[in-house]
Amino acid sequence: FGSDGKTGDDVWGTRGAWMGLTGTMDGKPVTVAILDHPSNHGHPTYWHARGYGLFAANPLGRKGYDPKQEETKLTLQPGQSVTFRHRILVADRQLADGDLEKEQAAFAGGK
Repeated sequence: FGSDGKTGDDVWGTRGAWMGLTGTMDGKPVTVAILDHPSNHGHPTYWHARGYGLFAANPLGRKGYDPKQEETKLTLQPGQSVTFRHRILVADRQLADGDLEKEQAAFAGGK
């Protein structure tokens, strides 16, 4: 489920500050989420996600998700670097949108 309210395969190619996946492991609830930091190039990121559990942040794939968009370009000169900040959250319970919104706000605020 994405921060924009979409779920399952509908999350693919959408943009958002976070995305989460919930399920069960050994009969117990679990949530895995990825949070995208506002300082990242291309924030909010595009999500590559499928309803069967695959998901990843893709800050450079804008045109791949929407051919009408301009191609994302990130050029680094020799000696330059770029940092992408993401937080991966694993919880032993099912987290709701509000929980992830709080986590995102804390991450964005440097906590």
